Amino acid sequence: MLIDHIKKDIISRAFSVVSIRQFTFVTFLLLYLVACSTVQAGSLLKVINVIDGDTVVLKNGLTVRLLGINTPEMGYKGRAIEAGAVAAKKALKKWVLNKMVLVEYDVEQKDRYGRILAHLFLDDGQHINLEMLRSGQATLSIHPPNLRYAHRFKAMQRQAEKKKMGLWSLQAYQKKAVEDIAKNRAQGWGRFSGQVQKITRGKKGAKLWLSDEVYIWISVENKRYFLTLDSYKGKQLEVRGWPRKRGQLWSINVIHSSQILIET
Repeated sequence: MLIDHIKKDIISRAFSVVSIRQFTFVTFLLLYLVACSTVQAGSLLKVINVIDGDTVVLKNGLTVRLLGINTPEMGYKGRAIEAGAVAAKKALKKWVLNKMVLVEYDVEQKDRYGRILAHLFLDDGQHINLEMLRSGQATLSIHPPNLRYAHRFKAMQRQAEKKKMGLWSLQAYQKKAVEDIAKNRAQGWGRFSGQVQKITRGKKGAKLWLSDEVYIWISVENKRYFLTLDSYKGKQLEVRGWPRKRGQLWSINVIHSSQILIET
């Protein structure tokens, strides 16, 4: 990258400069370049744009994806706007647009798209990720190993669901029978109910079969975030996630236990 070449050049020049004043200036410039290329944890930065209900742009140009939550898609690149997307974006804009926010990391600092992964706080301590769940504008989306505030997030979502706030009042977010997945060729995030008929295991993970056509997929890497697999056998479950077509079958990939609720 160009900035890396600039840094190396500045460092080499710094050691050849005799003047203390010049050296001080070079050091300051180097530190400035480093600061511009990343977001320091604990920094107060201004939000200049809200892309959707879970993504913002900071004044330094970096994009931040809010950890622990997911909101409906705004329909970019020709896709349809999902139910609740406009309201979620409007809510986030109200809280953070043109305001200073504190950026707090978890274990991972970036996702595969290069976005910063973070929790955002206002200067009065208000936790924006949590507020989106509390108001029902977002659904829980825990991505291990980023588990900070996971228990608090789960509790807040339960409250929003119970009160039927935001998304939880919309038809698109009501629970459906697992048979609806294949029948309606479901693609977006949903809540699906079914009984675990059998469990099959392989080297890469396990499948919890809810029907002859639909199974829940738990990878070996994520198995530790769930109950023992046998504890799900024969149970009526609600699974939350994105159905994906796999040949003639449908799979719902789950990565954290918060995606599976045992129904009583």
